[in-house]
Amino acid sequence: MKTKQIALLAFTAILTNPSKEDHKEKVKETLPTFYQKTLKETQFDSENSFAALGSLIGESIVNTFIENAITRDNYVLFSLNKISYRGEEKSIGFGLFGNVFLSDRVEEAFNKNRN
Repeated sequence: MKTKQIALLAFTAILTNPSKEDHKEKVKETLPTFYQKTLKETQFDSENSFAALGSLIGESIVNTFIENAITRDNYVLFSLNKISYRGEEKSIGFGLFGNVFLSDRVEEAFNKNRN
């Protein structure tokens, strides 16, 4: 009976392995929040009229960066979310059973790649 349960679990994992787009969407949900926090920390006046413009430009840059730098390695039962930039590649999360989980390395990688 355990073999059937393991087979069913493996089959479910295969069917629900997140796609490349799922991985990118998760990063897109996470990075703008981080970018907004960073933008507020670096501005002297939070009421500055340039804040909204900076936010729009920043979001556009972040989305372009994500489209070009985020990759997915598919291992059938699960997948890894990686960021590639300037010849370096780092794993920043994984996907399993329809969910994508990101590590704290996302902010670290984004901070490093902005400089």
